[in-house]
Amino acid sequence: MIKHILTLASGSASDANLLADAFDLAQPFSAHVDVLHIRRDPRRGLPVHGEGMSLEAIESIAAEAERKAVETAATARRTFEQAAADASAAISDRRADGMTARWRELVGEGPYLLAAEARFADLTVLARPAGAPEPLGVLEGALFESGRPVLLAGGGMTRLDSVAIAWNGSPSAVRAVAGAWDFIARASTVSILVVEQGVVNSLTSAITGRIPSDPERLAEHLAWHGVQSSIRKVGREGRSVGEALALAAREQGAGLLVMGGYGHSRLREIVLGGATRYVLSHAVGCPVLLAH
Repeated sequence: MIKHILTLASGSASDANLLADAFDLAQPFSAHVDVLHIRRDPRRGLPVHGEGMSLEAIESIAAEAERKAVETAATARRTFEQAAADASAAISDRRADGMTARWRELVGEGPYLLAAEARFADLTVLARPAGAPEPLGVLEGALFESGRPVLLAGGGMTRLDSVAIAWNGSPSAVRAVAGAWDFIARASTVSILVVEQGVVNSLTSAITGRIPSDPERLAEHLAWHGVQSSIRKVGREGRSVGEALALAAREQGAGLLVMGGYGHSRLREIVLGGATRYVLSHAVGCPVLLAH
C-alpha cells in the first residue's frame, strides 16, 4: 500500500497545485508526503578568475545567486506549510496516525538527487514538464534511475476510481501495472487500452521476437485479484500512439492513465517512446502513472 509519497517544491507558482494534488493522493492512504526542495549550488557555473572578471565581481555574482536561492527556498517552504495546513497533514519525520508531511532541502543537481530520493518512496508525484531541459531531466531521472513509479499530476485527483491501462505487453507496462496496483484494486472501472500496431511496430516485434501483448491474459490476472476489467482496442486513424491513448482515456472519462515509460536508447525511444513523449508534452486530462 502507498505509504510514502515524494514530491517537489521549486518555489514557482505551480507548487500550490502540485502539493495539493500530492496531499489529495495521500489522503485515502493516510500516507506521508515528503516535500523536497532542491537548489543548485550557486558556485557552479561561475566564471573563473582571470577570464575577464575580477575576484570581487565573481564573489558578488555568487552572493547574489545565493540570496536568490535562499529567497526561492523560503517561498517554496511557505507554500508547503500552507498546503500541509490546508490538507490537515501533521508535520512529522516519523510515522504517525493519519496523513503526515515533511519539508527537506538539498543542494546539488536536481535529476541525480531526485532519483536517489525516489528510490525510497512508494511513488513520486511531479508536475508536467514545461518543456525546458531541466524539468524534463528531473522527471526522467526519477523515472529511469529510481526503479519506482512516477505519477505525472494534472487534471486533479478526483476520479481515481476509473483507471485506464495502456497495455502493450512490455516489461515497463508490467511494472506500471504493479506500481499502480493500489489504484487499480480500489477502482470501480478498469479498462485495458490496446492500440493497434502499425507497420513499424509489427516489423520490430517480428525482428526482436517481442512477446505479444495478450491483453486477455492481463484481464485474467486482474480477475484473480477480484478486479473486473474490460479490453478496448484503440484505432489510431492517423494519430500517434500517444495521441490515440490520450483520446481513448478522455472518451472513457479515466481518472488515471497507467503506462510504461520508454527506454534510454535512441532506437527504443523511436519505437516505444512516442507515447511517453506525447503525454509529457500534451494535456491528457488526467494524471498519468509511468514506470520504466
